[in-house]
Amino acid sequence: MTTMTIETLYRRIRLKPGETVRDALIRSRVAMDYPCDGNGLCGRCLIRVRNPENVAATPHENLTSAQEKEGYRLACCLVPESDLSIITIPSLVPEGEKQRILGADGFSGPGTRRRRKPQAPRNGGRVRPAVRVRQKDGSWVLTDFETPGQVLLHAWKKGFSPRGLAVDLGTTTLVVSLVCLETGQEIATASCLNPQVAFGHDVMTRIQKGSDPGGLEDLCKSVRVGISRLVAEVCEDAGASPLEVVDAVVGGNATMLQLAAGVDPASLGRWPFTVGISSGVSYLAASFGLRVNPAARVWVPPVAHAFVGSDISAGLLACPNFFQKKSRVLFVDVGTNGELGLAVDGAFTVTSTAAGPAFEGMGLTCGMRAKVGAVEAVSAGPGGLEITTVGGAPVRGLCGSGVIDLMAALLRLGVVEPSGRMARPGQGGPLAQSLVELDGKPAVRLGRDVFFTQEDVRQVQLAKSAIRTALDMLLAEAGHPVLDAVILAGGFGHSLNAASLEEIGMIPPGMGARLSFAGNTSLEGCHRLLTDASLRPFLRESMEQARHLHLVEDPDYMDQYVMNMEFPETGNLEFPEPPEGHENGHCVRQSAA
Repeated sequence: MTTMTIETLYRRIRLKPGETVRDALIRSRVAMDYPCDGNGLCGRCLIRVRNPENVAATPHENLTSAQEKEGYRLACCLVPESDLSIITIPSLVPEGEKQRILGADGFSGPGTRRRRKPQAPRNGGRVRPAVRVRQKDGSWVLTDFETPGQVLLHAWKKGFSPRGLAVDLGTTTLVVSLVCLETGQEIATASCLNPQVAFGHDVMTRIQKGSDPGGLEDLCKSVRVGISRLVAEVCEDAGASPLEVVDAVVGGNATMLQLAAGVDPASLGRWPFTVGISSGVSYLAASFGLRVNPAARVWVPPVAHAFVGSDISAGLLACPNFFQKKSRVLFVDVGTNGELGLAVDGAFTVTSTAAGPAFEGMGLTCGMRAKVGAVEAVSAGPGGLEITTVGGAPVRGLCGSGVIDLMAALLRLGVVEPSGRMARPGQGGPLAQSLVELDGKPAVRLGRDVFFTQEDVRQVQLAKSAIRTALDMLLAEAGHPVLDAVILAGGFGHSLNAASLEEIGMIPPGMGARLSFAGNTSLEGCHRLLTDASLRPFLRESMEQARHLHLVEDPDYMDQYVMNMEFPETGNLEFPEPPEGHENGHCVRQSAA
């Protein structure tokens, strides 16, 4: 039997006959990125082996000949024929390494539990939970406002303080908050990467895998394990028992909801894109594998469309004034799938667009999640690029906010033309020393082995054009209303610069002045639905009135999409020679993020 040694982890793994390195790593619970679910398409599962002359090559368009000579191989394509040693796994997620994951009130790291300071309840101080718990004839019973009658509870010997869970079931991350249903206070929260990332980053990859019974079982089990660990963590941190959890609200896109519930997602991946799970209703906790009180219920907010899930309806509820009759509010949640909602004088319209993974740092040559060393902010200064990284560490890659800022800075410096064409070495002004060629194509060097390439520019163009086109068509459908507010939701928006969004043309000129960042609106909306039962029928009725705009059915869609691929004219900035302290055309700020 072949033995694989991972030198950086001091681990040895025995491989089964015909097993790929990727499958062996998953089986051994070594976490790394597999955006294409191991189909050999994305080229992201790079490993570096010792003695490469003895290890078969794994050709891929993103793997250069120089990298192959240095020992780089694709884990999903490599089936070792003899013992081998892995020197490094660049995309390895070391245990305990923090990633910036946005909770309802800010970023937290995965696997960390945070006891919350007492907070004022949402909903104006009123606490009206959907379930009530009381003692009757020496036993604890639960009354559900949707289901008449009483249900006997499995009681905790120390007493009973009813709790609820607000769950944000994201494609990339999971966040769970524990809420006291008597006071409305959030008392603990925890977050982690969605374990399903081992099977692919985007929903379409997971739909494809989940359409097979074995794949559905793998995806369902992995996400349930992740949620169960977070539930255990928040209960431990709060000194509570999982038996005290009697209610939950889950926000997520339709694919994540169906995979968590064990429902075949195949219909979500083909026309007419039908949703296979009911929403705006309650389920038994066991339907989602929640290890809480067996009598507990799970409420799923309305799903407006196959690509506008319960996370968006919950987010709209948390969006200030969205459902007020005279409000004019635009809501934008940017991710691999961009969802938008528009409220104009009591009329609600929602839509979605496939933005791709570029704004989450994925799909780029050196993209990464918002972990230590990720470029999260960039500005164009006298010496070239002023770079800020998460944790003030040396540059390891680019996360979403850094991608937007970098793109804007390169446009301002004239390194990238409005067409998207990148300058070649010797043509970049202040960045002349940073411009290089990779496989005959121009790229900007940001750090050791960290580049932003011509192909990366194209990926940003595709993503920003998708969002801008959806935004333009949504506003045009409503007659171009004057907006009171523009809300950008999610962890991606938390670190964004509104000016950079305008400079790359992702939002129209002048919109940045009305832009505000709302954080994790999905989690916030789920919290409100936990602590005020009257919001559930209100949200259900409101979303029934919402109209879904099918963008691709519009004959002008493709023309607008192509037009929005262009970047705005910004003009080149004139800068003197780089000042002392700038090397290779940029300077990394070592201040903590």
